[in-house]
Amino acid sequence: MISHFELLLPVPALGVHDTGIGLLAELSNVFPELAGQFSCVFSEHTDGCDRSLVGLGSQYRLRVTREAQALRIDWLDQERVLHRDSLHLDNERPFHEQLFQGVAHAWKTLGDTSPELAGLPGNVPLLGGWRCATHPERLTEPMIMTLPRVFLWVEHGRVHGASFDPAHNPLIEQAVARLAPRTYPALPGVSSCELIPQCTDYVDNLLDLLNEMAVSDSDKVVIGREVRLRMREAVDPLQLLDQVAPRPNPHYEYLFRWDQGPAWIGISPETLIRTDGRKVVVEPLAGTRKGSSEALKRDRYRQELLSDSKELEEHETAAQLFLEQLQQVCRPGSLDMRESRNVIDLGYVQHLKSRIEGELASETNVFDALAAVYPPATIWGKPLAMSGDRIRRFEYIDREFFTGGLGYLTLEGRCNFALAIRTAKVTEAHVHIFAGSGIVKASDPYREWLETGNKMKPYLQNSSWSYEG
Repeated sequence: MISHFELLLPVPALGVHDTGIGLLAELSNVFPELAGQFSCVFSEHTDGCDRSLVGLGSQYRLRVTREAQALRIDWLDQERVLHRDSLHLDNERPFHEQLFQGVAHAWKTLGDTSPELAGLPGNVPLLGGWRCATHPERLTEPMIMTLPRVFLWVEHGRVHGASFDPAHNPLIEQAVARLAPRTYPALPGVSSCELIPQCTDYVDNLLDLLNEMAVSDSDKVVIGREVRLRMREAVDPLQLLDQVAPRPNPHYEYLFRWDQGPAWIGISPETLIRTDGRKVVVEPLAGTRKGSSEALKRDRYRQELLSDSKELEEHETAAQLFLEQLQQVCRPGSLDMRESRNVIDLGYVQHLKSRIEGELASETNVFDALAAVYPPATIWGKPLAMSGDRIRRFEYIDREFFTGGLGYLTLEGRCNFALAIRTAKVTEAHVHIFAGSGIVKASDPYREWLETGNKMKPYLQNSSWSYEG
């Protein structure tokens, strides 16, 4: 049913992410029909693991759709339903909690109900993720994950993987042999730049929000915005990802695309959740200062970040909420704050970062953990219900996969999901760039505007165009 291969890379000095991008480009040309179903590259640089995962085509899908007051959880072979669960939605309960609890139950029973999975090895991945339901009534497809027809794990000097069609393997081997450093023409020009909302509207909005927060128990709420570039010609999303990806201290670089729809690309620095066996890791990022190529300025911004009460409050709110939530799904006594308020320097911005580790309780899986921790305060706020209400009233955008999760889950239960920040949606005519900022009572609205602009810099200021966000 599945045919494995392992190959040496002809240009090991390329690096795993460049190799992953190159392989996805080559294989998309070789297998255009598969690329039209699904294409993905997901590069992870966490815990000493430096690896890129490439997927093409769709053998199976785990797909969640919303129909009125119900969620339908389908395990699909193309459009053929192999297994289905349905879940009635309770409007009094958080949407994401119900979504992940429903998928957690389906995942636990999938092995018994889907004999197609029985013979597959444990390292077979499902690639994809979920959308952020700031407006759950608008979501028709909250989650989609694809088990590709071809998948390749790229590590230093080698690539190994499998195909569901042995006839593909010689063509894959030829594509690997052709790998070489890639060169691109200049990106197409931009015909217009739209800010959603405009700066004055954003600042006025935050002033109204802060007036509300001053007389409430709210600790934090995250408000996002969008910059929309209208392109003179279609942009190759792989080329744009390749241009923005070479940044210091990356955690993830990725591209996901289903059925010739929009491509979602990102260079997220934040681990939402990572599991290996029973071990679970989360790494909240909250609190931001500018970056700089000048050492003196960089050090000054770092010290400001470490001493700013607003940034420290924002970070502590997010980290403490993760600790409280993980207690619901972890073995008692196993949770440990391994790092607290470390500074991660991304070049264009610096963030405060913590790291929390624990051991999942027996009979729980990653979806149980996600039901407890998502949405985190780093992209939503605290308290949860109040923050959701304020996002719906004070935010002008549809987030979709922005601030959702993107990554992979293997059949044996190992996963790595990036929180989808520093993320853009690429369509035929536009590049949509998103960023958000954590608002606490001490926030300055215009400084929050500047912060979101700094977060967008990898996409807005490059060798082909330059815009202020």
